[in-house]
Amino acid sequence: MMEAVIDKFKSLRLKNCALNLPAVLEQSAQKNLTPLQVIDRLLEIEIENRKKARIDLRFKQSKLEEKPTIDQFDFAHHESRQKQKIRILNLLDLGFIQAKKDIILIGNPGTGKTFLSKCFAYAATQNGIKTLFTTAMDMINQLVAAENDHTMLKKLQFYQSQELLVCDELCKALHNSSYDKLNIM
Repeated sequence: MMEAVIDKFKSLRLKNCALNLPAVLEQSAQKNLTPLQVIDRLLEIEIENRKKARIDLRFKQSKLEEKPTIDQFDFAHHESRQKQKIRILNLLDLGFIQAKKDIILIGNPGTGKTFLSKCFAYAATQNGIKTLFTTAMDMINQLVAAENDHTMLKKLQFYQSQELLVCDELCKALHNSSYDKLNIM
C-alpha cells in the first residue's frame, strides 16, 4: 500500500510528500497524530521544499555570484552612506518592485553602488522574485549578438520578464563627474 501511495504522490508531482511519507507516518505513530495532522505535515513539507527550490532557482537565474547582505555594508565608510542609511534600509523591503518604481544609484567608485545593487537583487531572490543582475556592457553585447542572430525580440522579452532588473555600470561617464557621494533617486 505504501508504494502505491508514494507512486500517486509522484504522479501528482508531490515528490517531497513521496520522499517523506515513511518518516511522517513513523512520527505519527509515535506522537499519535490524526490522519488530518499527517496530511497537514506532508503538505507543509511539500510547501517548504518548493519555496526553498524556488528561492534557489531565483538566485541561480539572477546571475549573482555571491550572496551579499546589508549587514556586510559599512555605513560608516563614507559620509554619504551615513546620510542615506535610512533610505537604503527602507529599500530593502522591496516595495519599489511592487510599486514598479526605478531606483538609480549615482556616485563615484567606492561609494557602494554595486554592492547595494547586489544586496537588493539578493534580497529579491530570497523573496522568490525573478531577478537578473547584469552590467550595461554585458546587456548591450547580448543585444548586439541577438540582433546578429535574429533573436532580438526573444532577448528583449527575457530582460522585460524580470521583476527586478539590476543594470550595473549604466553610465561610466557619471563616475568621472562631480559626484563624490552616494545618491539614491
